[in-house]
Amino acid sequence: MATKINLEHKFSAGVDKVWTMYSDRAFFEKKYQATGCTNIEVLDYKSSAKGFSITVRYDSKSDAPLPDFAKKFMAERITVTQTDSWDAATKTGKITTELKGVPLKVSAEMKLEAAGKGAVNKMLWTLSSGIPLVGGKLEGILAEDVKVKSARDEKASQTLLAGY
Repeated sequence: MATKINLEHKFSAGVDKVWTMYSDRAFFEKKYQATGCTNIEVLDYKSSAKGFSITVRYDSKSDAPLPDFAKKFMAERITVTQTDSWDAATKTGKITTELKGVPLKVSAEMKLEAAGKGAVNKMLWTLSSGIPLVGGKLEGILAEDVKVKSARDEKASQTLLAGY
């Protein structure tokens, strides 16, 4: 069983400007700093006319309150390795994350598209755990964490967009 979440990041600038920001390695470093992550390290970055991908490792604290049972599976602070990859022609992307020491898989499918005079990044997140009995509860806790982090990410991205 998996938990799915639809989230959107809305921007007042058009797709081209948002794409320019998204495809900039420095954007990711600044965004993670602005959202309170620490030990930020770009492990890989590739960019071409066809698209780009970036893999960043960082430490992040949980924004969801952890009940006692969940503390066995999730620390208050975790190391995340996240890869964002985008196709330039279709403006579609994928996020894959590895949460060190956490028995959950987290990924997202993304689509950047025009929205009025601005742009929107539509994301479908999938969270899954193979742990019997408590896996669904862990997914629910992590889903709340993803929602809080996504809102913080959207706000930081909107602020950083002004520099592009």
